[in-house]
Amino acid sequence: MAEAVAAIQAPCPWHRDTLNQLLSRREAGRLPHALLFSGPAGIGKERLALALLQVLLCESPRGGIACGRCHGCHMTTGGTHPDMCLTEPAEAGKAIRIDQIRELVEFASRTPQYGGHRVALVRPAQAMNRNAQNALLKTLEEPGSNTLLILVCDQVSALLPTVRSRCQQQLLTPPPLSVSEPWVAGQLAVPERAAPLLAAAGGAPLRAVALEQADWFAERAALVQALARLASGQASAVVIARQFAGYDTLALLEACYGWTRQALRLSQGATHVTDPELANAMQHLARVSPIVLLQFAQALSRARRLFVSGANPNKELLLEQLLLVLTGAGPRNALSA
Repeated sequence: MAEAVAAIQAPCPWHRDTLNQLLSRREAGRLPHALLFSGPAGIGKERLALALLQVLLCESPRGGIACGRCHGCHMTTGGTHPDMCLTEPAEAGKAIRIDQIRELVEFASRTPQYGGHRVALVRPAQAMNRNAQNALLKTLEEPGSNTLLILVCDQVSALLPTVRSRCQQQLLTPPPLSVSEPWVAGQLAVPERAAPLLAAAGGAPLRAVALEQADWFAERAALVQALARLASGQASAVVIARQFAGYDTLALLEACYGWTRQALRLSQGATHVTDPELANAMQHLARVSPIVLLQFAQALSRARRLFVSGANPNKELLLEQLLLVLTGAGPRNALSA
């Protein structure tokens, strides 16, 4: 009978060097006790964290990757390894509770059962509320022996300064287009969509792949035209907010931010439009006052932070307030609360 191979996690190609550097530091005895992987969502931070966790708990790693065959690999992929602790919200979009952090703290106080590392992974770290973060501070500062804590965070500003200061931060950024575009193209049924998908995803490759199935992506030209009509007084913020509310709000906020930044560049003399299907619509949006576009981009960024923080605002009301900024009628500090 063939030997069963566990489905181990490999890092994205653009993170292989980062993983190798971390493993080299481990061999030199310089791996910190707490790592904070920060950066935009959809660039592969969790894949990198899981790959590091699995290789540290693997009995026979090969080429910087867990072997997938040993007992340790089968336990990590099965979620039963006693030296592994995964802390995440019980439901998507919910908070990581203080009792979950207390369980992590108790885990970190034990000695490794298999004689190697104990590894705790918190994802996404910004889901911890203030009490949960405070409960983690002492463990971040003085974990048990051979214990590594890995925090994965899309919004590092949501973490307390005392949490950030106790971790060694590994800032991860979207890979260059020369790397991400061929990779995304290889994941798609229609490879030619790679460039527009990456543009809509802010350069985040995993998010770009996920967007291929997003219902709003096929309607993106009409959505940009709606923004342009709104800014020129040809449409109502209430009507456009109702239209936008039918889509994934966070994904659409991020796409609108990318479109607004591109319109700003066009208004300043740039000529290249990443997504050819948006060329005409983007030219209309670029006619909006650069000051208004900048204020709209700032409001979009604040709205995104509101959603990522786990808040549950009234979607249509939030979108209406946000879109009023694009008309020039909204307050400059819209959504600042």
